[in-house]
Amino acid sequence: MMVDLQKTLKNYFKLDNFRNNQEYIIKSVLDKKDTLVFMPTWWWKSLTYQLPWVILNWLTIVISPLISLQKDQVDKLNNLKIRAEVLNSTLSNIEKIMILEEISLWNSIKFLYVAPERLYDTEFLNTIKNIKISQIVIDEAHCISQWWHDFRPSYLKIKDFINNLREKINFPIIALTATATPKVKADIIQRLWITNYNSFTSWFDRKNLWFIVREISKEDEKLQKVLEIIQKTPPFWIIYCSSVKNVSKVYQFLLWEWIRVWIYNWEMNWNLREKEQNNFMNWNYDVIVATNAFGMWIDKADIRYVIHYNLPWSIENYYQEVWRAWRDGKNSYWVILASYQDTIIQEFFIENSYPPKEDILKFYNYLYKDFELWEGKNQIILKTYNSMAIESSIWSDLKVWSILNIMQKYDILKKWYNDFWEQNDFRWRWITLLLPKLKEENLPILWWHQELLKNESYFKLEQVKKLLFRPGCRKKFILEYFQDEDDLKNLKNNCGTCDYCIDQKKMENMEIKDIIPYNQYILILEFIKRFDNKFWSQILAWILIWSKEKKLTDWNLDLDKDFWSFEIYSKNFILAIFDTLIENDFLYKTSGQYPKIWLTSNWINTLFNTKIIIDNFDKLNNLLYFKTRFLEKKEEKIKKIKVEKIDTYTETLNLLKENISLKEISKKRELWLQTIEDHIVKLYQFNKLTLSEVIKFSSIDKLKKVKNAIKNNSLEIDKLKPIKELLESDISYFDIKLSISMIDKKDL
Repeated sequence: MMVDLQKTLKNYFKLDNFRNNQEYIIKSVLDKKDTLVFMPTWWWKSLTYQLPWVILNWLTIVISPLISLQKDQVDKLNNLKIRAEVLNSTLSNIEKIMILEEISLWNSIKFLYVAPERLYDTEFLNTIKNIKISQIVIDEAHCISQWWHDFRPSYLKIKDFINNLREKINFPIIALTATATPKVKADIIQRLWITNYNSFTSWFDRKNLWFIVREISKEDEKLQKVLEIIQKTPPFWIIYCSSVKNVSKVYQFLLWEWIRVWIYNWEMNWNLREKEQNNFMNWNYDVIVATNAFGMWIDKADIRYVIHYNLPWSIENYYQEVWRAWRDGKNSYWVILASYQDTIIQEFFIENSYPPKEDILKFYNYLYKDFELWEGKNQIILKTYNSMAIESSIWSDLKVWSILNIMQKYDILKKWYNDFWEQNDFRWRWITLLLPKLKEENLPILWWHQELLKNESYFKLEQVKKLLFRPGCRKKFILEYFQDEDDLKNLKNNCGTCDYCIDQKKMENMEIKDIIPYNQYILILEFIKRFDNKFWSQILAWILIWSKEKKLTDWNLDLDKDFWSFEIYSKNFILAIFDTLIENDFLYKTSGQYPKIWLTSNWINTLFNTKIIIDNFDKLNNLLYFKTRFLEKKEEKIKKIKVEKIDTYTETLNLLKENISLKEISKKRELWLQTIEDHIVKLYQFNKLTLSEVIKFSSIDKLKKVKNAIKNNSLEIDKLKPIKELLESDISYFDIKLSISMIDKKDL
């Protein structure tokens, strides 16, 4: 049958033209082909299943996980005079019966929105199996995937539900999402058991959406940058923060500067959130400072800036939030103000968001401690997170919050609070236990899935780090991440709309190859080799920069021979060097809040052949420059070092050639004497000083005593304190380091 889709679009939806692939997607549905649609948030994805109903005319079932989104879609359809209903937990039993009877007896309801849990309901299934179905729509289809944090066992029922209905009538499946990575896409296909389908991925490239990253670590500088953006650009702005605490901080700062600003976060009750969102929609505020709870279904066309005050949780979340700008098609901007240090905070959140099994079980036993087996169902617990954290010995409010979320996800309990009380009156929140007390082994928690989600969170954090802290076109990275092949084909080498591409010519003309000398990469590799995968990266960085952290002295790491050897750098700069070597396959890093770094097979060749580092030198320093271009090196007892820093060892060598004593060099260079002594050792190791030249700084007698102490007591050479304790007091750590270097080189 020939259908005038353009006329249907105008008559029913009051739109003049289709956008990009919309018409092709609709034709795929009308041909009764299973159809996968991967498009950014808001871009009329719903039209691709709503318009086909006009032709197919029977009931469309939309499986949607969020009650708020269900209501939003139903209201929009009813405004278009298209009958739509929702079947969810907000309805009374009588209302549910009336809707099911109407579906059974009449053909008046065209769209029925249901949550996946409804697919377990016998009454619903008995009604639907006798109804003519035009299509099954799975909205927010990424939730089907085991890789998604909102995955629930109820999603596994979708496949069986569809297959049972298809025994009587053939209809297409339409699965839609804005946030599917290739891994999630493959999982959706597998879990729906579809083989003959069309897939559409597009619209992730918006030509007039500009991407700007500014690495700022200091809080006051970050607040000033936010103010500067607001004062120099037209409204409206959304500022996303990672926590309620940061929302309050930014809000108070802007309020003090007489900005028309308000806040929005998940701690506010529903009525207040809706009121404030409407105020923003109606231009009563210029700025909303919010957690990611804001904007899920916001449709304000004139938002010019989306500012991320903190690191986004993932590229998927970030892209959903960014898309709240630009909807009128005019130039809009997203700005992210984050430093590499923020990734450590993210790792902390990941660890606390996915607590270990033993902590979850400990907290479960605490909640049910007053009940016997099979008792406790429907009991209410009225306590704050803080009191529960202390009483359960979990000790962390954040971890308690995460455990409660996990238990709520698996229907063990329900969190609730009284909307009639002010939100700050936290004491009137409560928890309702939905299950009786069970044995630990019978808890309905998918432990394997919790671990999978934790690993996936670390993977997503790594992708955010690559997007923000590696050189390259940010737009290209996003299109590759979402596999938007059509937009990639049309993307120019220089997109011209991200900060990297805008600054690319400037970067090409900069002398960045001298950011650090090549031998410092080798020194880092040698340093890491000695620690045998024992410490996480932050500890190693502390050793190198002469940190005063108590852990170092407690563990005698301040006596390491490389202590202070990179004192001119900040900790973040050293961590950036580590990551540069990781991304170039010289090191690898374990996952977790305290990741350890260790050497890949590449380091073996490097330590025996420095040409490998030299060959990769420009590549390493380009990446290091990009990671650290907004960082300042540390100022303590030395002058501020510029990016074009002179090789510190070479400078010491030049002064030695002038026959200046070590103490005089120390004073002249404003470095500790121990640091200069370490330079002597390094210069000898790299053959810049000969054996005869370095012996004059010690004595053969002392050096041999060190060697004999090591040999006779079978001591490890990477631990200096045990060696020192066996020697006479006049033998210094410098003598020990020098002796060890001579043993390594077979000069002693």
